[in-house]
Order: sequence, then C-alpha cells, then structure tokens
Amino acid sequence: MGARPSYNEPTGVARLNILSRALSKLLRHQAGREHMSIDDRGFMTLDDVLSHRYFKSMKATPDDIFHAVNINDKKRFKIVEVSKNSKHEEEENEAVSYEPGCKYIICALQGHSISSVTNSYAMVELTGDNFPEQIIHGTYYSKLKLIKKSGGLSRMNRNHMHFAEGLPRYMDKRTMDEHSQVQSEVPDASIISGMRKNSDVIIYLDVDKVKKSNLVFYRSGNGVILSQGDENGLVSTDYFKRVTDMQGREIDMDVL
Repeated sequence: MGARPSYNEPTGVARLNILSRALSKLLRHQAGREHMSIDDRGFMTLDDVLSHRYFKSMKATPDDIFHAVNINDKKRFKIVEVSKNSKHEEEENEAVSYEPGCKYIICALQGHSISSVTNSYAMVELTGDNFPEQIIHGTYYSKLKLIKKSGGLSRMNRNHMHFAEGLPRYMDKRTMDEHSQVQSEVPDASIISGMRKNSDVIIYLDVDKVKKSNLVFYRSGNGVILSQGDENGLVSTDYFKRVTDMQGREIDMDVL
C-alpha cells in the first residue's frame, strides 16, 4: 500500500482543482514576474511548469497536469505535443494524455497580464463575417458607478477585457420578473466561459456600432470574446446598448 495522505493534504478532484488554479496564476501572471520562459503565445514547457516550486511542493506529475487541464470546466488551458516530422520540421498537435518521452508545452488561452503574451494560442480576430450576434460583459452593480465615471469598461492590468456571446452554461437559469414581464436570457450550453459566476449585472454591447469602430475584438480558443479596448484600454460607454440585472430588468446608467 502507498503512503496515506496527511489529513490536510487535498486528494482527487479537490487536488486537481487546486492545481488548475495554480496553473492559472503561473501561466497568466506569475511566469512574467518570475522571469520564467514563456513565449508570445503564452506557452511554457511542461517541464518548466513542473519544476516551479509550487508544483514541486504538490509533488505534481505530468499526468496530474493533464488531468487538471482536462477537467477544467472553462477549458482555460491547452497542452500541445511538439515533435519532428519526416523532414525534421517541428510539428504541434494538441494532446489530451501524457506519453513518456514526448515534449509538451502548455498555455492558458486567455486572461493574461503578461505583456509579452501578444498572440494567445488559437486566438482569432473577429471580422464582419465571424462577429457574434451579441457581445455581453458580466459585472457587479457595485462597479457601475466606477464604470460610468471612468467612461467605460477598462482592461486594467490584463491584456484584454473578457466578454461572452451569451450567458455561459454555468450561470443559473434566470427567472421571469413578475413586474416587468421581461423574460431574461437562458444560459447557452455551447458557451463555456466569458464571465464570473457571481456576476449580477450584464452589459450588452451594440455589436453593429462596435463593428464600425476601430476597436479590435477576438475569440479565444475556449470561446471567450476579448478586446484590448481603445488607446486608453477602454471600451467606452458609447458602445453600451443596454445594461440589465440578471432578471433582465433595465438599469439606467444616467441615474447612478
């Protein structure tokens, strides 16, 4: 029998979730601060990740990392195998399981604050042909006054602001408001990420106006809509179409 874990040592899914959160911190933020090697797409080698002090302290194995990536509900990460073809040229193929002796690289698909990550893996620029019908941003009622005062949504210390094409599947099903009789949106099973689960306000962008603007939007590898905003890192309130609570009731930004 193997050694039993200590009382406080997480096991199973709980341990994998802790590893997933640690991957988010390292691949999105800490790698840059700690001067670890990370390329412009956000990739680090799996070996470098496993050599980080936190993963060493958790005694993480390659299989652990693969499992943590595979069970992540928002599909935040991607692992790629790097190999040589018959012409001795490097090839990259997405991987879902570990094979000893292979070379792997791993990235977060969005959410970076590392300035050198300028071309996130599988990120595609949106054009007139592939723009979604709607773009929404989840936030909090307590933040609306600050959003109004600053003139719009700010990417702050992140490389991009995050949006969704609709309510992600992990949001609770919304109810009919008995007073306004406005049916709010139902979560879309195909949307897996884009806003925090505890958001209590939705900002709808005017997609037609956005498409005619100089703002650049992207879709990440896990379906999150991203934008750097304007030269000041803002998506102006001029591009807001409407603002509602989670039951679909309109919020008037002018009276905040």
